[in-house]
Amino acid sequence: MQKPQNNDSQLIVVQQNLRTLPQELVEKHADHVEQLDLSHNCLKDLSWLADFEQLRHLVLDSNRMHEAHLRTLTCPLPQLEVLMLNKNEYLSLHGNPICPDGLELQPFSSYLRYDYEYYSNYIAQSLSKLKFLDHGLVQRTYKYESFPLTNYNGKQLIQTTSV
Repeated sequence: MQKPQNNDSQLIVVQQNLRTLPQELVEKHADHVEQLDLSHNCLKDLSWLADFEQLRHLVLDSNRMHEAHLRTLTCPLPQLEVLMLNKNEYLSLHGNPICPDGLELQPFSSYLRYDYEYYSNYIAQSLSKLKFLDHGLVQRTYKYESFPLTNYNGKQLIQTTSV
């Protein structure tokens, strides 16, 4: 394996066909790394991520990860600000304002199922190569015409400008 590129707060280990991060790298860097780039590997086990308590930026692009691989993460990453999962054929927006998933909706709405189908169809149309969205296979029904610009609290979801 080539020597990882790093400074005190950054660790870059790309294109190494890693299925997991070697324990010696975890032990050496977990206590101080804030930016971790593991792009273009074959990661399947993320359980070691729990040791990176200072982690703010995590790049896992082009690892072909699926939901099962993400579930190997054993605890939350409270410091994480940026997570990049590009080219992994999976996207989860649960808990974000754009996703009407009920996680922040009180009381539970009877319209939630319709709203969620509406949202997921819009995302599926916008990202034509996406295969998994929010813990499920993408369904492309094309029966909805537009997407709401505000959420349940009246907050704007999508910024629009007029020309």
